[in-house]
Amino acid sequence: MSRPRTLWPTWRLHRTALLTTAAVLLALVAMLLFTGARIRQSYRELGLDACLSTCTAPQLNAFAEQAQRWGLWSQFLALLPGLLGMFVGAPLLAREYEAGTFRFAFTQGVTPRRLLLSKVALLGVTLLGVTLAFSALFHWWYTPIAVIKDRLAPWPYHADGIYLAAATLFCFAFGMLAGAVLRRTVVAMFVTGAVWVAVFFADWYVLRPHFAPPLLARSATGGLGHGGRPWVVDSWVVDASGHRLSDADWNAIVALHAGDRTWNQADYTTWMLYEPGSRFWSFQAIDATWLTALAAAFILTTLWWLRRRPT
Repeated sequence: MSRPRTLWPTWRLHRTALLTTAAVLLALVAMLLFTGARIRQSYRELGLDACLSTCTAPQLNAFAEQAQRWGLWSQFLALLPGLLGMFVGAPLLAREYEAGTFRFAFTQGVTPRRLLLSKVALLGVTLLGVTLAFSALFHWWYTPIAVIKDRLAPWPYHADGIYLAAATLFCFAFGMLAGAVLRRTVVAMFVTGAVWVAVFFADWYVLRPHFAPPLLARSATGGLGHGGRPWVVDSWVVDASGHRLSDADWNAIVALHAGDRTWNQADYTTWMLYEPGSRFWSFQAIDATWLTALAAAFILTTLWWLRRRPT
């Protein structure tokens, strides 16, 4: 059986990007396995596997320090979709325009539509598969940490579940569109990275807090919201008269009473708006839906652009 007419040239042209991506992901997998083993060792040594819901504050605080030590690097995984979009998606068409290979491809009877679909089939589907597998491994890695911080916490959220795969597809498709329109590899890479950073923070601060109405909780000062399991959207302190204190006012009060053991903090109450961890999968589904929908729109727009300006 002969190889597909466009898939084999696509593989030959982009195998460096694919192999480099595979090497980077394998290095990240090694980091997850190494640090995950250390985190689970601390989890067992501190007895968290036995105490479960009855674990004491010193146990949880000690484990939090260990998890912070071994897992601090994981927050940079939020950059992974943008990097894959920059180094795989953006050069996909921009490099062919710069090298003039588009003209050669079209003289071989390959239409812009077929060429684009072959690239999406090979590269897009490959990225989707490997990022889903990576997220499954991260889910295992994060399981012990979920004792002290829920999966809805912003940084781990972006590498868990289906978000990473959907975000990678979004960045890949946008990078491909940017490369087709700008026709300059470096410029397309820069634009792709900048757009992902903007989308990442817009999703975190603007969109996601409105996926579902946050719940209101009241607790003693210094309670939930300082390492608690829900994702705290907002928190504030109210004094005995019901007046909401600014952060500066509260910090000044704490500084004034520093070392004063007679100070009664019961006169102050913390109120919080928070998203419970039980909403993790529903939030993931919402994020994955709009990211995938935009990715599909970018692919269709790229196809339209290639028909409009094939060379």
